[in-house]
Amino acid sequence: MDGVTEHITWRNRIFPFLGAAFVFVLCFCVLYFGENVGLSDNGDFRRILLANNMEYKDDTDYYYLFKQDYVMEVEGDTFTEMLKSVCQTSPDVEEIYTSPHFVLIKVSKVMNFLANCITGNDVTDYNIAWLAGIYITMLSVAAWCVFTFFQGWRKLMQLAVFALFIFIFCDAGYLLYFNSFYGEPLQYVAVMLLIAVGLMIYRRASIPKAVCFYIALYFFAGSKLVNIPYAIIVGVLALCMTALRKDKLYRIGVAVSAAISICFIINLYTDIPDWMQKDTTYQSVFFGLAKESDTPAEDLEELGVNEKYISLVNTHAYMDEGEYLIDIETSEFERDFYDKVSKSDILFFYLRHPARLFKKLCLSIESSAYIRPPNVGNSSEQIMEMTNRFSLWSNIRIFLKFLYQPIVIFAVIALITIYVIIINIYTILRRGEDIRRRIYMICACDVLLIGLWINLILPIVCNGEADLAKHMFLFINYIDILFAVLIIGMFNMTRENVIISSVIVASLTAVFYISPPKETVEFGTYNGKSLKWEIVEVLNDNSLILITKDKLDERRFDGSNNMWETSELRTWLNTDFLLEFTDEERSRIMPVTNEVLLAYNDKGLSVAGNHTHYWNFMRNMVSDLSKTAYHYYLEDYVYIPTLDMLSKLNPGNSYWVLCPYAGNDKMERYMKYDGFILHTNVDNVKGVRAVIKYDNSTVNLLE
Repeated sequence: MDGVTEHITWRNRIFPFLGAAFVFVLCFCVLYFGENVGLSDNGDFRRILLANNMEYKDDTDYYYLFKQDYVMEVEGDTFTEMLKSVCQTSPDVEEIYTSPHFVLIKVSKVMNFLANCITGNDVTDYNIAWLAGIYITMLSVAAWCVFTFFQGWRKLMQLAVFALFIFIFCDAGYLLYFNSFYGEPLQYVAVMLLIAVGLMIYRRASIPKAVCFYIALYFFAGSKLVNIPYAIIVGVLALCMTALRKDKLYRIGVAVSAAISICFIINLYTDIPDWMQKDTTYQSVFFGLAKESDTPAEDLEELGVNEKYISLVNTHAYMDEGEYLIDIETSEFERDFYDKVSKSDILFFYLRHPARLFKKLCLSIESSAYIRPPNVGNSSEQIMEMTNRFSLWSNIRIFLKFLYQPIVIFAVIALITIYVIIINIYTILRRGEDIRRRIYMICACDVLLIGLWINLILPIVCNGEADLAKHMFLFINYIDILFAVLIIGMFNMTRENVIISSVIVASLTAVFYISPPKETVEFGTYNGKSLKWEIVEVLNDNSLILITKDKLDERRFDGSNNMWETSELRTWLNTDFLLEFTDEERSRIMPVTNEVLLAYNDKGLSVAGNHTHYWNFMRNMVSDLSKTAYHYYLEDYVYIPTLDMLSKLNPGNSYWVLCPYAGNDKMERYMKYDGFILHTNVDNVKGVRAVIKYDNSTVNLLE
C-alpha cells in the first residue's frame, strides 16, 4: 500500500482509537462547553416534530434561538405501552413521508425516555443532546475508520490526517447541525461513513463492510430526498468493489447488498409526498428559473404554463396567502401548472439556455461561503448571534475566497472532469496487474466528480433560489473533502511541488483582495477628531455621496423596533453626531430621499411594493427584488449604508445597514466583518458608518 513505511504495531493500532475518542470529546465540547449551541428552526422542524409526536417545550423565538428542550407524547399505563408510544409515528399527519432520519429520532426518543425513567424526570421531556450524541458517535466511528486506514503510514501523514479531520470536519459549521432536526447532520455523517467504510473496503474487502457501506448509502439517500438520484448512481458505481476479491460468495454478497439498498432507496422516492414535489417545483420555476428574468412570459410559455400566471414570478411557495396575486391553491392552478411542469422540464429548459444555467450556478457557488446556514441562529440565549467557538475552518474558508468564487470552482471542477475522463479511458485501454484496485479508486473519483456536478446543479433545478445557502451544504462538504485530499496529497509531493502549490493557494487568496484604494476626503469632526470619508459616488450635479471611512461608534439600532424613521440610531445620527460640526459644515449636508424598505408587520405604511424583501446574504445580490418590495420614502440628512451601495464598500467591521429583516419588526440587517449581510436583533450592538450627500459647489473636496 502506498505510504506505508513501517510494520503495524500495537502503538499504531491505538492511534485510531485515541483519535476517534478525541473526536467524540471535542464534538461534545464544541456543542456543550459553556452556553449550549445548535441551530434554530427555519420552518423545517414542524413536519419532523409532528410526524414524531413532539413539540417545543418553549415555542417563543424558535425561528431565531436554538432550542435544547422539547416535549414528546408518551401514552400508556405500563412501561411497555409507554415505550411503544414513544416509537410511534403520527398517523394523522398529511405531511408524512418515509425517511431513515426518523429512525435516529425515534432512537433518541427512546434514550430520552429511558434516561427520564432512571433519573425520575418527566417521561415526556426530550433533550436534543441525545440525538446529537448519536450523530457524534457516527462521526467518531467514521474517524476511527479513516485513522485505521492510515495506521502504519508515516507518522507525519498520520498526524496530517488527524489534524485535517479535527480542523475541517469537526468545525462548528458542521457540528452545529447535530443539535437540530434538519436532515443535513444525517447526510453529513452518512457521507463521512461512506468515505470511511470505502477506505476500509479498499484496505481489506469483506461482505460485512459492503453491507455497512450500503446501509450508510440508504441513510444518506433518506437524509434529504433530493439525494436519491445521486445515491442510486453511487450504489451502482460501488459495485466496483466486487473487483477487489475474486471469490463468488463475496461478489454475490456485494450484489445482494446493492440490490436491496437500491430498492429501499427507490422506495424512498415513491413515498415523497405530493406537497413536497409541488412546493419545490413552484420555487424552481417562479423563484428560480423565471426569477428576475428579462422574458418571464416567454419562459412560462416554453414550459407550457399560461402567461396569466406571470404575476407569480419572483414569489416563493411559503408566502402568506394575501401576498399572492393569484390563488395557488385552486384546482385550476394545479391543472395549469403542477400537472404540466416537472423537474425534468426545468432541467431541459436550463440545458436549452446554458447562459441562464451558468448564471444560476455562479449564484449557487457564491452561496456556498458559509458552512452553517446564515439565516438561522445558533445560540440558545442571543437571538441571531453567531458563535465563534471552534470555527477556525469556517472563518478560514470565508477568508480563502477562491473556495466560493465561480471562476475558480468551475476551473477546478473542469480540470477534475478532464482528469477523471482521461484516467477512465486509460484504464479501459490499458490493463495491468493492479487493475482491480485501480478500478476501485477510479470509481471513487467518478463518485466525487459526479457528486460535485449533481450537488451544484440540483439545488437550483429542484428548489430554485429559495434557502439556497442551506441547500449547498453537500456541495460545501464535497469541496472541503476535495481540499483536504489535495492537502494530504502534498505530503507525497516533492519540496518544489509543495512550494509551487503553496504559492498558487496564496496567490488565489491574494488576488481576490486586490482592490484600488478608495479616495478619501476630510469633513466635519467627531469626538475631537477630523472625520475621513470615502467617496461612494459623484452625482450629476457634482454633489458627493460620502460614507465614513471607519465605523464611528458601536450602538444599538433601536430598543424595540426596526422602523428606521423612529429609530434611536437615526435620531442620534441627525442630532448628537452632528454636534461638533460647524454651522457652515452642516449647511453643506444635503437632504436625500431614501427608499426605505418595510418589514411585513409594517407593510400597511407602504406606498409601493407587493411583497416583503427577499434577503440574500451576498453584497452583490442583497438588493434583488428590493424595488418591488414593500417600501415608502423618507428624507434624511445623515443615514446608514443602503442596499445599492453595499457592493462598493469594504467590510472592515460589522455595521448596520438600512434594511429591515422582513419577517418581523425586531431585526435589522448588518454587514458582517467578512462582507456578508446578516440580520440580528435591533437591541444588539453593531458598528455605525454614517452616509451623507455633500454639496460640493461651495467647498470642493475633490480639489
